[in-house]
Amino acid sequence: MVCLSEYDYEVLLKNTTIKECESFIIKNSEEVYLVPGGYKVRELMLMGTAAPVGFSGNDIIFQFTKPCFGLFVVKLKNETEEIERLRSQYKKDENIKKIK
Repeated sequence: MVCLSEYDYEVLLKNTTIKECESFIIKNSEEVYLVPGGYKVRELMLMGTAAPVGFSGNDIIFQFTKPCFGLFVVKLKNETEEIERLRSQYKKDENIKKIK
C-alpha cells in the first residue's frame, strides 16, 4: 500500500469538509479537474464519488481521505509528469471534467 510519506508533500488543510476542500483547491489552483472516485494521483487512490484535483505551478493539490482521520488537502510538489498525465487523460475520458 502506498502512503503519503513516500512523496514530497505538504498538508494544506486538515480535518475539513468536502465543501471546504473543493473551495480551497479551486481558490489556490490555476487549473482544476473533477475526477471520478477511484482515480489515482501517482499511486494514491482518491475516495468518494468525485474529487477536485488542481495544479499550481508544478504542484498538484487534491483532497485526500485518511480513514479514521478525515479529509485533508494535500500538495504534492514537483509533479510535472503527473500533471501532464491528467491533462492527457482529460482529453480521452469523459468522466473527467475541467472546472477551472
